[in-house]
Amino acid sequence: MKALVTGGAGFIGSHLVDHLVAEGLDVVVVDNLSMGDLHNVKHRDEVTIYVEDVRNEKFMQQLLQEEQPDYIYFLAAVASVADSIERPAETHSVNQTAVFNMLEYIRKTNLPIKQFLFTSSAAVYGNLPELPKKEDSRVDPLSPYAIDKYATERFVLAYGELYDLPTVCVRFFNVYGPGQNPSSPYSGVLSIL
Repeated sequence: MKALVTGGAGFIGSHLVDHLVAEGLDVVVVDNLSMGDLHNVKHRDEVTIYVEDVRNEKFMQQLLQEEQPDYIYFLAAVASVADSIERPAETHSVNQTAVFNMLEYIRKTNLPIKQFLFTSSAAVYGNLPELPKKEDSRVDPLSPYAIDKYATERFVLAYGELYDLPTVCVRFFNVYGPGQNPSSPYSGVLSIL
């Protein structure tokens, strides 16, 4: 079995890569290292790593055809609300268009995958007061980042239904743990504490 992890050199992605390697999967990582670091991947010598941007559509299509991953974990993102406000077009191209392009290529070529997982964010809930948040809680995305994450969730799930693709979405909340850089502008309050 083979897994493709976009954003696999980031904090969350590198932990996923290490877990997948430990489970015996062949792992392929695509990361442009804008927020990730190859040193985050403990099993670097056991995975195939491409330092490339997920927006490079030609590269991503060629990679999918050559590697034929069974599982695709789409973690690549510009994960900063502030960046999305300052540079909405650029962050949109990563956080939504790159995902859409990959889904469309999978659909058009009937690429035989077992699962496509998209990682979203609790930012989709905005400042709504209801607690605890649940998957069916109301959403109120307040930034281009949150809007892209929510809209992309809808694309991923709709593609699953309309084109019989095995898709799933997850929303991360306050992720923290070993190896996280608390001084990073992308780290949440829990990692700083």
